[in-house]
Amino acid sequence: MKQWLLAALLLGSLAACSEKAIDDKVTKESIAEVSAGNHTVVNPLSDAMDRGRHELEKNVAVDTSYYKSRDVARGDIVYYGDHAVSRIVALPNEKISITNGQIYINGAKLTAFYGAAHVRGYDYQTFRISDMEEPAKQNLIEEIYKKQLKEITLNGDEVFVIGDDWSRSNTSTFRSLSLNELKGKVVGVCTTCSTP
Repeated sequence: MKQWLLAALLLGSLAACSEKAIDDKVTKESIAEVSAGNHTVVNPLSDAMDRGRHELEKNVAVDTSYYKSRDVARGDIVYYGDHAVSRIVALPNEKISITNGQIYINGAKLTAFYGAAHVRGYDYQTFRISDMEEPAKQNLIEEIYKKQLKEITLNGDEVFVIGDDWSRSNTSTFRSLSLNELKGKVVGVCTTCSTP
């Protein structure tokens, strides 16, 4: 009887420790190379999407009709505002919070590659051992990797976007957006296109 009770307590403790998670097995980390075709080519005003390879700093191909026939999805990179691009991390009616640089959706940890703070493609562990000078490194750790956002609930017509490089994200690339602000979905880059 004691062994059964001990086993039940142990299993209960393990279940309580396990964290709910949300993943994204559809969105790829790499950015596609595309031809201009029917896409609008733009140059973003911010490099908040830089993951260390500068793919989305110019000649970004946008499908401006994409959301006329499709719903938004977590992981989409969207074009909006005055040449801004960011990634959708939370969908309409969801609750989003950030604890120590980790995104939580409805209380579940977002485990996708974009679910936690990054600086120029470095996750926290990689950044900690980088060769950046110590005072600057510690400032970024405090500001970015320990970032907090109290839980907010999005309206039915809102998404929350964050640039992939949190150190370069600002109030235009780290915020909630209404769906009617979206001008299109980023489908890739067109390196052979002339600069718009």
